[in-house]
Amino acid sequence: MIRLDDLGQVAEDLRKRGVVAEYSFLYGPHGCVEGLDVGDDFFPQWELSLAENAELLERADFEGIKQRRAPDWSVEPPARRKAAGSSR
Repeated sequence: MIRLDDLGQVAEDLRKRGVVAEYSFLYGPHGCVEGLDVGDDFFPQWELSLAENAELLERADFEGIKQRRAPDWSVEPPARRKAAGSSR
């Protein structure tokens, strides 16, 4: 089981498995979002921690995680988007 309380370690463990991953912060209009850069994509910690993504994360199936994203997906967590009154 991957523990998401230390994304730096998660990125290191993924690199040992051959995944190009870096621990990263993305700064936007509503603050900072913590997550992983995998290849050319950013995966926020909130998304990685979703129960429905747990098995995909264990398999390092980041394409599978991306495929689960809704058409209006954003790096902002859904609760933060709702509080800001934005649909994105």
